[in-house]
Amino acid sequence: MDIQIENAMPEGFVFEREQNVMHGSVNGIAFLIVPVKTINQFRIQLHADIEKSRRKEDFLAFLHELEQRHPVVRYVGYDERNTVSINAASREQEDKENLTSLVSELSSGCSEYGISNCCSYCKQVLPLRAAAVDGSPALLCENCLAQQMNWEQGGRKENIFLGLTGAFLGAFLGMVLWVVIGMTGYIAGIAGLVMVICAVKGYQLLGKKISRKGIIISILISCLMIAGAEYVSLGIVIFRELGESYYLSLADSFALVPALLEEPDVMGGVKTDLLIGYALAVLASFSSVRRLWTQVEQEQTSHTVVPF
Repeated sequence: MDIQIENAMPEGFVFEREQNVMHGSVNGIAFLIVPVKTINQFRIQLHADIEKSRRKEDFLAFLHELEQRHPVVRYVGYDERNTVSINAASREQEDKENLTSLVSELSSGCSEYGISNCCSYCKQVLPLRAAAVDGSPALLCENCLAQQMNWEQGGRKENIFLGLTGAFLGAFLGMVLWVVIGMTGYIAGIAGLVMVICAVKGYQLLGKKISRKGIIISILISCLMIAGAEYVSLGIVIFRELGESYYLSLADSFALVPALLEEPDVMGGVKTDLLIGYALAVLASFSSVRRLWTQVEQEQTSHTVVPF
């Protein structure tokens, strides 16, 4: 690919030399064109809301026909999300004409089949801006661009103290649910899931951001709250069973819990309840916590974002 890239660009396109990408629009449809010198080809990228179109299959058939009509086209692919990629061989002096023809036909096809540009990340049909994220060209809405820029700059700072407060409040909601379910005679494993999720969400809400440390803290708080919920449940059982007969207040009932736990049968039952409860809580919340853990890892990855 010895030709000057500027001489291959369709009219109205701009070449970002440092990022090695052309960007521009034809009839309101934005395109990215990447020169791939190692294989002497150009890669045309279209980011569009194809999955939302009622004529998706017609548009995909149009892409197949496009490949058949143009001898320079070496590959047409769709990622089943929102990105169409077309590789066109470089023919040096013919490149500008070929690229112009391809993006023009693509824009016409989008118009005919009701296809609109969408954000490469959130897939929303919003005003878009071309950018390079970690060296890869993309079309981003202002929200996603700002988010990517925040990640690059370290984003919002995590407030651990407020996060702890939020985790305690969130776990307390799960604790209440645990006690209520326990009063019906069931082991409240589902409440363990609620407790973990509420603790994490509470940490995120008040802490403004959550790290892996925040996830671990939220889980530990949830574990403590599960034990606390079992203690409260025992106190309520004492109050319901003996309160009226022995004129016990709710506070008196809670005070009797340590003495009750000295009974081997009671302690054995509590251990069984906790063991099953923790196991159910882990099983119920594992996938959600793992997904959040992965998401946090991705968000903490340093990104290089260059808007055009």
